[in-house]
Amino acid sequence: MALPGAAIAQDAVDDGIYVRVAAGAAFVSDFEQDITYNPNLVFAIAPPSRQTLAIGEGLTAAVALGFDYADGIRTELEYRYAKTDIDSVTVGGGFASDMTSFPDVDVKAQLVMANFYFDFANDSPFTPFIGGGVGGAFVTNEAGDTDAALALQGRAGVSYDLGDGVSFSTEYIYLRSNELSYGPTDDDFAPAGPFESRIDGDRYQSSSMMLSFRKKF
Repeated sequence: MALPGAAIAQDAVDDGIYVRVAAGAAFVSDFEQDITYNPNLVFAIAPPSRQTLAIGEGLTAAVALGFDYADGIRTELEYRYAKTDIDSVTVGGGFASDMTSFPDVDVKAQLVMANFYFDFANDSPFTPFIGGGVGGAFVTNEAGDTDAALALQGRAGVSYDLGDGVSFSTEYIYLRSNELSYGPTDDDFAPAGPFESRIDGDRYQSSSMMLSFRKKF
């Protein structure tokens, strides 16, 4: 008769494809952004030149397809979605005083990441791991505009092996994108649209705590 511990050990040495699903909480850093206007537009009073988005906590979920090489290395392709509330929007600069509003809007991010992991296997069913990833962040701002940027992430956690290729894990993920820009570039401002503006100057940065279910085949 095979012992449960032997079954877990056997899972640890078998390579194979796995599917992972996860959910958790996301905490996104506030946005500090610059506002640029069409240079053909003349204002009687200088418009706001910057804005701050105070972003609260939100929810995130992910699905991934990966391969466990059974030597402590895993790789996977992950899709993750995060939605976080905007607590307030403060605009300022120009000749106007800072003004704060409290709109009922969100920041949404769709992340497509290629990840790698190093598993620190041992004699217990608990396996600590670290990892990282690179990919794309598609971030939709409070106005519903979307921009894409390169994103990098680091992650660390611990998994618990239940045997038969099934495991649960909890992990922390830090993600940071390149700078985001919403609206036309300077060369794209059209005389027919003198009220156009561009908002840029910040990155999507988030910390997430996630619980995952993984099944190896």
